Amino acid sequence: MKIVSNNGFYIILVFMFFMACDTGTNPKDLIELSGEVYSFDSDKNIIPVDNALVSATNIYMQSITDQNGEYKLKFEPENNIVNVNISVTKPGYIPANTIFEAKKGQSAQVPSIELTHVWDDTSNIVGTISGDAAHIEILTPHDDHLYVSSSGLKETALLRFKVTDSEGIPVDNDHADTVHFRIMNGPQGGEYLYPLEMVTVNGYVYTTLNSSTISGPVQIECYIEKENMTIRSIPIQIAIYGGLPDDEYFSVAIERVNIAGQVYFGIIDKVTAFVGDKYSNPVAPGTVVYFSTDYGIVEGAVQTDEMGRATVNFMSAAPLPVDPATSSFAHIKAETYGDSLNNLKLTKNVSLLLSSVTDEIQVTPSSFDYNNSNTPELFSYNISDIYGNPLVASTVISVDATDGKILGDKSITLRDSRYPGPGSTDFSFSWSPGDSLQSPQVYISIKVTTPANGNGYQSRNIIGTKVPD
Repeated sequence: MKIVSNNGFYIILVFMFFMACDTGTNPKDLIELSGEVYSFDSDKNIIPVDNALVSATNIYMQSITDQNGEYKLKFEPENNIVNVNISVTKPGYIPANTIFEAKKGQSAQVPSIELTHVWDDTSNIVGTISGDAAHIEILTPHDDHLYVSSSGLKETALLRFKVTDSEGIPVDNDHADTVHFRIMNGPQGGEYLYPLEMVTVNGYVYTTLNSSTISGPVQIECYIEKENMTIRSIPIQIAIYGGLPDDEYFSVAIERVNIAGQVYFGIIDKVTAFVGDKYSNPVAPGTVVYFSTDYGIVEGAVQTDEMGRATVNFMSAAPLPVDPATSSFAHIKAETYGDSLNNLKLTKNVSLLLSSVTDEIQVTPSSFDYNNSNTPELFSYNISDIYGNPLVASTVISVDATDGKILGDKSITLRDSRYPGPGSTDFSFSWSPGDSLQSPQVYISIKVTTPANGNGYQSRNIIGTKVPD
């Protein structure tokens, strides 16, 4: 570049320019976050906030919102996953902050952040001279729930209060008071407020609730200490919900483990997933659990309730097990995500027996002789479906004799069971003739009666014949 000096000489100056060059950084190693900042006008309309300072305090980066209230942050993290502490400030507004979990190589949208003007709701009385503080009002809206810390979800709630005099006028700065904040009750997992006290500015104060590692309700109180009295707000209650699902606290169960699904289509059974976080607390309500099955039909997805339960209906229908003699089970799978950033899928399975029609009753011995010696006769018998599986719950088994006395498994109501064995398919009883039974023959009957949508009725008779001593 040539510059003409006063004496007419040309002086050639050499400038060093820093040109943009390829630093070799792989885009997959970067994180790009986008977000927006908004507020409300006097008519409660949402408006963007421009020229707000957005600071990622733990990675030392800043940005300024544009006329649409939008901003971007782009950086290379030290770790694969990082929690970005985002703080937003602008003169005349109450500062706001949030924590956002981001993954290396990710372009993500940060949830919108609201800035509250310190003069909101008071435009009609700005400049009014107030008296001393007499009341504390809670300003709404505010978050009614948070999530446990390190969940990657919203972990802080901004709470705003207005301090007024006896006539409802916000206290001016000449009558400013120190307002204290405290947690009255909470799960005691490390939740805290910051700040714990603040001097009113035009009658307004705020604090931020930070969640803990344990879920549960938190009660927060705002108060002012006077010489002869204490001014208190109505307690605010905010729920801390559980974090992301944890494999150790994820399970699935069915209401009935055995239905006659190979006999009737349309039988409904309840399937429930129980989902907890790593602190053993229920996950946040609304966590989605997905269900599938190899046989029959099951509802696809449902959200958890406040106790982390997600319940769907299973219905017996085609297809049925292809080789029921080997296995008559439908396998129901429940899935959810423990960490959506890393695609950490959690899976649990439960087996439901689709039992078939009641088989012929097998009994040993199938006939017998007796005399006057009063010697008891022992019997073993089997009650099952045609594939050897137990019959459904509430099936009634009864054993009766025309003469003599029956002892043992003579009156049974089956419990819900999916595996064969003693008490579910295998039973026994004894018959005793008593002294000098004169009847030439005795008939012992075994009857099986199943409930509605059960496996079906069966009966079997055993004949005993009297023989000489």
